[in-house]
Amino acid sequence: MMQNFKIYKINYRNLINNIILNSSIRNNCNSNNLYRLFSTSTSTNTGTEIIKNNGKLKQHHPKQTNTKPIKSNQPSENEESGSDQIVQKKKYNNQHIMIRAPEDRSLSQKQYFEKLAERGDIEKMEDLLKLMPQKRTLYAYEKLILACSKRGNFNLSYKFYNQMKKDQVKPSVYVFGTLLNTCTTATGIDSKIIEERINKIFEDIAKYEVEVSVNIFNILMKSLIQLGKNQEAISFIDRLKSIGVKPDITTFTTWVIAQSEKIKAEYQLDIKGKDILEEIRTSKNSQRLDEIRSEGNKQIDHFLNIIKEAKKNQVSPDRYFINTILNACKHTLNPEGVFYVWKILQENKYTQHLNADTRTYDILVSTCNNINDIDKAIELTTEIFNRSIRPDIHLVNNLYRVCLRIASMNSIKKRDQYDVDKLIDNIINYMASYNLFPNEESFSILISTYSKLGKHNKVYELLTEMKELGIKPTVKHYSGIITSFSSDVGKCLEIFKVIVSQNIIATPDFIINMQKIMKRGNDSQIEAFRDLIITHDQYSHFKKDKKGKENK
Repeated sequence: MMQNFKIYKINYRNLINNIILNSSIRNNCNSNNLYRLFSTSTSTNTGTEIIKNNGKLKQHHPKQTNTKPIKSNQPSENEESGSDQIVQKKKYNNQHIMIRAPEDRSLSQKQYFEKLAERGDIEKMEDLLKLMPQKRTLYAYEKLILACSKRGNFNLSYKFYNQMKKDQVKPSVYVFGTLLNTCTTATGIDSKIIEERINKIFEDIAKYEVEVSVNIFNILMKSLIQLGKNQEAISFIDRLKSIGVKPDITTFTTWVIAQSEKIKAEYQLDIKGKDILEEIRTSKNSQRLDEIRSEGNKQIDHFLNIIKEAKKNQVSPDRYFINTILNACKHTLNPEGVFYVWKILQENKYTQHLNADTRTYDILVSTCNNINDIDKAIELTTEIFNRSIRPDIHLVNNLYRVCLRIASMNSIKKRDQYDVDKLIDNIINYMASYNLFPNEESFSILISTYSKLGKHNKVYELLTEMKELGIKPTVKHYSGIITSFSSDVGKCLEIFKVIVSQNIIATPDFIINMQKIMKRGNDSQIEAFRDLIITHDQYSHFKKDKKGKENK
């Protein structure tokens, strides 16, 4: 780069002689070279040129132009080093990257923005968007509304949607789908408000002429189920057909869920379900049982009809669809119908290729426990072991409940038909082969089982194992222990002291059971029990008050 400099008075004759005498250019130097040398020399400060005039050299001052002088990176002799004419390169500010987690620092802005959306981290997304070129674009709003859906932030999702419309950004089918999904994940919102929102979304879909996919209807059906509008969700199947949208397997699975929720609501099975199951297990009134079973069969027919519709629409079933059908049949007035439906599914070419998995057996075994069909449960347990079905803790705990059902039999003769100890050992070995560890529920069931069998040493062993695994006993575990030692008033009183000392809140059933046991105690034991109850109730009220304040 040419440097800035000022013109000084120079003896040009001496300058020429010095150049000619220089050995490096002597042979190549002539008047023409000198002419070119000096005729191209310029001063950017004054615009002065050296030109040849009749063989003589003189200065010439051309007209000033608008050409700006080229600034040098280095100061000239007469310029101070601190001159503000020097241009320094700005340092890159990467503070917005350094505040990220170490594993996120290598991500581009877009990659990081999308990762935050999946996390539902709306605040960081808004900060990052200030640095991005995609402000107020469809992409930005899609991701922000997605984050709201992940978090279940109902109001904020619609705020972004309204801002999107103000910015005249046309919503996409993805935006509408995510908004509908937010309606399903939102909590603490009045169902009427959600319903109004859904209706408004569909109005906007028509307004913006957005082509709707089957996914939109699937999401909407789930939203309606959450609102308790199960019949409206079912009616969307006909709406799909009327506009030429083909349902998929998710549509039929959601239909099953809607039908199941409708049955539960009509018969209040969530409230009365246990009583109905108890009536089915113990009632001697054959006429009443036939009425219940007949109504249950009608309910199961609804689910069989859904299978036929899926086959008619040439929709390929999957295991989730099959398991949803079975679970729905389990929650009817005829839970035993699960096995009838499972047999049909195994024989039907449409579904016979879908073998039972962990969830399938979990549903079948739990149904056996509900209807007290021990023989069927043992048959399924053997099948599970032989097929090497990978277990989860839910299936294992249902297998343990089979053992508890056997231990709870009133007839010792019937109970002795089954080797409970061997069955428990087989389940433990089954768990060990897949490195599966028991949880609190597992210990609670086993403690109750061994307590009913009167095997106190096994109960102590389980408590020791719980301590080794770092599992703190709950009132469920102590309920089983109390049952085991119900004949020993002193032992039960000691157990209750442990419960109170650990600030464990006992259930009403536990307290009632303790009161029955303490009726057989002496005066000092009864007095000690009363003192423990007072201490227990004081802590129980304190904990409830504290929880109430936290909720406020």
